[in-house]
Amino acid sequence: MPQKQAFFLAVTAVLLVSGCKKYDQNGSLLHFKTPEARLIGDWRSAEVSQVGTADSNLTEFMASGNLLLDASFQEDHSVTIVNVNDDITYEGTWDFNDDKSVLHLDELTFTKVSGPFYNDSSDVDQTGLVQMAFDFLMGELDCSDTLFFATGSYTLLTDEVAACVNSLTATGSNWILSEGTLNYNGAVLSAGDVINGAMEEYIEGFADDELLSEDCMEELTGDCISEITNLALDEYGAQVEFVEILEPIITGWDDPGLLQALSDHCDLEVTPWSGTPSGLDDPAVLGLLADNATLDLDCNGVAEPLGLDLTPSFVTEVKVLDLYWELLELELDDLQAYQFREFDGESIFDFNFLLRFEKQN
Repeated sequence: MPQKQAFFLAVTAVLLVSGCKKYDQNGSLLHFKTPEARLIGDWRSAEVSQVGTADSNLTEFMASGNLLLDASFQEDHSVTIVNVNDDITYEGTWDFNDDKSVLHLDELTFTKVSGPFYNDSSDVDQTGLVQMAFDFLMGELDCSDTLFFATGSYTLLTDEVAACVNSLTATGSNWILSEGTLNYNGAVLSAGDVINGAMEEYIEGFADDELLSEDCMEELTGDCISEITNLALDEYGAQVEFVEILEPIITGWDDPGLLQALSDHCDLEVTPWSGTPSGLDDPAVLGLLADNATLDLDCNGVAEPLGLDLTPSFVTEVKVLDLYWELLELELDDLQAYQFREFDGESIFDFNFLLRFEKQN
């Protein structure tokens, strides 16, 4: 059996490195204690090494990255094991097999709390949407690098801010979309955007259709600008203006006067988002879902309908584990074991941990 042989080779290597002795079930001249007497007391894990691919049952027992276990074995064969990092307590019974080579931890019972889960007012589970909002605020998506909220809320105004910044940093003679949005070449242009490319195409079309004097193609007089503005509104529903700017109002996104300029010139009172949400229950995550009617949270071009007030809930389960520790060492202050499980009476060596405990009393 290649898997089992590989395991025993791995265990042998660990024992050689750590200098462990072979487990002596019947005691030694050093302490004259039975395995039961050596086991009783309090132990703390010194090392927990995963030597296989853990299944869901075992990862519920050993889930922390820096695992710390406290184990207390009592004379009445009860055992309490505490996963210190995850604050989970397991209680069950212990016993040896006939030759004292395997310690059976039977019916390790523990309470597992899962959640939070979030339901909307119609009792529909929206936990997946909450996770999407969390990822969005983490800034891991290309579309959520720089975020701005309306001050005092979590209403997202990033697109409006971007359009205003474009207009405030523009110089020269520019056509600006003054209100609303405009679809052009597959892009959605917003109020404040510089739309020179679109307007050049529109002006040429107006002249070809004889809606605009060809003289306006050569010189933009005041009358031409007025005609073009009216035609853009009539033909495309776009409210535009022609602006000549010699000096930009702000130099860019890092301009210290950015927020004041947004307020003075675009009537935008905003607060930039900084940091990361603490978890799914962070007020910014839930506020994002409550304060926005729609948002493209996963940046796939499709906005999710939001405006959701969500209620958190938790699920409490009582679970039971049945584990075996094949003893490699059991001295007065040193316990080493290879953890495995049984299924239908057959030992399964696919999901394993190598454990080392030190006696605390």
